[in-house]
Amino acid sequence: MIPTNNTASILPATAIPFGLAPLFDFETGQTVFQDGRPVMADYGQAIEQWVRMLLGTERGKYPIYSDFGVSLYQFIGRRDLPVGVVDSEVKRQVSEQLLMHPEITGITGFSTKRTPKGAEISFMVQTKQGAAQRLEVRLNG
Repeated sequence: MIPTNNTASILPATAIPFGLAPLFDFETGQTVFQDGRPVMADYGQAIEQWVRMLLGTERGKYPIYSDFGVSLYQFIGRRDLPVGVVDSEVKRQVSEQLLMHPEITGITGFSTKRTPKGAEISFMVQTKQGAAQRLEVRLNG
C-alpha cells in the first residue's frame, strides 16, 4: 500500500505571516550588509522595496516576470496621448498590481507627474497592520 500525504492536517489554517526580506539600497543597487550579514528590512521597508521592485519591472519583458511588474514604460515620452488617459491607465495598472500583495489593503492619494526624463508617481499605501506610508517612485524611460 502506498502512503498518502495529507498536508491539509499539517498546515495551519491561518495565513502565512509576512516573511523576512534583506534590505536593498536602490541608490547603490546592492543588498545592505553589516558585519558580513545582510541587514533585514522592517515591515515598512519590505513593503516599500516590493513596491519599488514592482514598479521598476517591465511586465512581460522576461518570461520569469510574466505576472509581475507594470507596462508603464510604453507611455514615457509619448506626447500624442492626452494626459488624462495616461494618468488613468497608470493609476489602474499600479493599483491592480499593488493590491496583489497580500499585505497591501488599499491605495489612496494617487498622483502622477510627467518629467523630462519620465514620470514621478506618488501614493499612499495602506497595509494590514494599519500603517499608511507615502511612496514616491521615479520612472525613467
